[in-house]
Amino acid sequence: MAILTPKTFTSGEVLTASDVNAYLRGGYMGSVYFTSSGTFTKATYPWLRAIRVKVVGGGGGGGGVPATASGTIRSGGGGGAGGYAEKWVTDIAGLSASETVTVGAAGIGVSDDTGTTGGSSSFSGVTGAGGTGGESTFTVSGRTVAQAGDGGIGSGGDFHIQGGGGTVGNINFDSTQMAMTGIGGASYLSTTARQTGNVGGANPGEAGRQYGGGGNGATSGQNTNSAAAGASGAAGIVILELYA
Repeated sequence: MAILTPKTFTSGEVLTASDVNAYLRGGYMGSVYFTSSGTFTKATYPWLRAIRVKVVGGGGGGGGVPATASGTIRSGGGGGAGGYAEKWVTDIAGLSASETVTVGAAGIGVSDDTGTTGGSSSFSGVTGAGGTGGESTFTVSGRTVAQAGDGGIGSGGDFHIQGGGGTVGNINFDSTQMAMTGIGGASYLSTTARQTGNVGGANPGEAGRQYGGGGNGATSGQNTNSAAAGASGAAGIVILELYA
């Protein structure tokens, strides 16, 4: 967690126009970034008049792949990204003296199973839900598929954006017989992880990117019988922009 504190002026210092606007007439004073759960103590900021709250939930873990016979290819689905919510809080008196800040944990990739769902991020009723995990491969009518995780949804804010869904695991049925990772979804504050291909061995794929991105699915190439867990998603974040 990093805190931008209000500026203090020294005796005789000349104020600029931006100083006057921000510090005398009221305005943006700085941000508090919570990358892990904690507490916001209101008394630390006696000048506080409003907070712009921004939250992103944790990304879901990528789908794992099972151990398979040599020559069989598997690819897990990508995890969904965390949802985003944003709100202006102007009733500072209505806040508790110490407000709990929850940062959603990253979803975890599980070997031969669906990745876990990312945790929810929240502050004073503003919530970004975590993305769901990508699925492991399974067979339907002789074809192997792996569904992707869905993006989390924001709630309690003035503005919400659902996290991006992952993509399904993909296999190239050509001469390469390459397994392609299902890609984790992107959140409002992240990009997607890089997709990778695999023709041999077990590969967990790339982890979700900050903040709230979903993890990629695992792959198992045709020359291995090893199971593999999908990649983990990225943890969420809570950003509090402080205004005087």
